[in-house]
Amino acid sequence: MYKNFSKVYDKFMEVCDYDEWIEILERHIKENNPEGKKILDLGCGTGKNLLKLSEKYECSGLDLSEEMLKRAKIRLKGKNVPLFLGDMRAFDTGEKYDIIFSFFDTVNHLTSTEDLMDLFNSVRNSLNKGGIYVFDVVDREFMDKMFANDVYADNRKDFAVIWEHFYDEEENIDQIEATYFVKNKNRTFDRLTEYYEKRIFTENEIFNCSKNAQLSLVKYEKNDKIAGKRFFYVLKNEN
Repeated sequence: MYKNFSKVYDKFMEVCDYDEWIEILERHIKENNPEGKKILDLGCGTGKNLLKLSEKYECSGLDLSEEMLKRAKIRLKGKNVPLFLGDMRAFDTGEKYDIIFSFFDTVNHLTSTEDLMDLFNSVRNSLNKGGIYVFDVVDREFMDKMFANDVYADNRKDFAVIWEHFYDEEENIDQIEATYFVKNKNRTFDRLTEYYEKRIFTENEIFNCSKNAQLSLVKYEKNDKIAGKRFFYVLKNEN
């Protein structure tokens, strides 16, 4: 996943205020695990959050995309931030963490409640007692607004993104065919394509899966001031 998106990811995310996302994370840390110092960014992408967090915390990152991790490794050169290639549904870095987080609707890339259950079980097994998992998800309204007429397009100086969207209502799966145009050294554009899927999880599905994974839901809140309307969850390992 994101082999080709990795080539434009940082440019695409230039409009993202990473400080705002870190403020959200640190508020939840302060409220729910103020002594926590060891962090895993689950779905770390190219490592921008890790670069900032590593100034205050003992950090690690994990991602499914080898290409994303290559860019993260360059960004984090000289920092003591271990990076792992792995699947969030079945990961084990060999370490335990005080805080695990997945931002930018990473959890919506899972496509079934079985996947969600696997994620929560892996998270529980990797959290210290009292450790927390912070993540955000988007809802159907978000997807409908983003994919008005089932197309999202973003055209900038040296790249363009076109995402064509189809919603399989029966399977509750959002299918996205992505096309990227990336300016090369010859000042022409390379055309790259990619396909991925997303799923909208209900509040009940998240609550039931977290309960079955023996993670306590300690916080649930809506945030419509950062990158559209999102729902943030904080799960805690009480055991």
